[in-house]
Amino acid sequence: MSIISSKAEHVYKGNALMQEAYIAGASRPPTDEEIEAGAKALYDALNSVCFFSWESADRASRADYIDAMRLALKAIQGKATEE
Repeated sequence: MSIISSKAEHVYKGNALMQEAYIAGASRPPTDEEIEAGAKALYDALNSVCFFSWESADRASRADYIDAMRLALKAIQGKATEE
């Protein structure tokens, strides 16, 4: 049983419809906005002593963080959905 399925079963005991909805929501692909928000949070955390904000970071730097966040989220969802 996957982590997501186990969590759905635990939280929504006996309610198959809610379990199904939870699983669908938890396993959906992240939106571009969610990925960028995660990338910004990662950038801010790793560059807390830097004077360059996310907004002033160059396009290549932003793209690197966005790509890293896509990979991280793919790994997270892969782990959460594996049986």
